[in-house]
Amino acid sequence: MAIPKALKSRVNALKLGIGDAQEKYFLAEGLNVVKEGINSGWFPKWLILSEENLERYTSLIAQVSNRVEICIVDKKEMKELSTLEAPPGIIGIFPRRDLSLPDGDILVIVDCLQDPGNLGTIIRTADAVGASGVVALKGSIDPYNYKVVRGSMGSIFHIPVVKVEDVDDFFNRIKDRYLIVGTSSYGETLYYNFSWEFPLALVFGSEARGLSRDVEKFCKAIVRIPIIGKAESLNVAIACGVILYEVIRKSVVKY
Repeated sequence: MAIPKALKSRVNALKLGIGDAQEKYFLAEGLNVVKEGINSGWFPKWLILSEENLERYTSLIAQVSNRVEICIVDKKEMKELSTLEAPPGIIGIFPRRDLSLPDGDILVIVDCLQDPGNLGTIIRTADAVGASGVVALKGSIDPYNYKVVRGSMGSIFHIPVVKVEDVDDFFNRIKDRYLIVGTSSYGETLYYNFSWEFPLALVFGSEARGLSRDVEKFCKAIVRIPIIGKAESLNVAIACGVILYEVIRKSVVKY
């Protein structure tokens, strides 16, 4: 069965990040990621399946057949549509949701973060610690880029993830409610010596530039992770995990 031309064009536009398709939809590839969306009640508009090993998707097809448009393609066409060298055989085109800003005890904010793998991992980590959501500030990669979605391993369906363009307006809206804490290798306070309080907004900058001045001015404190060896710095996603679990260890979970 050939995929409709309009849908093929939409998939290609989402892969390239061009056109109005990316304003309305996003692409998720792989059985586990697609199932996470569906099981979270976030159904794809279209589901593209490879005719190879179609029996693998029997239960999934039965679960969504009355709500999702399903297209079955051959091996060659799936390879053309896939974002991976070894296509897993399933692509979901999900509608974007108009999500409101997260409101809860832990808010994770990224400033000008461009690496999709890092943002995906940060979303996954935020989900793991029970954070209320992730906010990507202006200058960051689209959090619904297919590489970010893949890196999140489905966590993007579990917690609100939003993009904010007006940085000043955003921080002015949250500064009276949240303790805003930035992270930087130049921070005065070691993260494990800091007195964490809630609600907490934890801000991570890009690996190349760190926190921008427009963001740092809103931070009530800047913490750092010590570098004991000769490494220049930690990967930002690793740093996020280290600090978030310290926050949880000290303030939420009793071990």
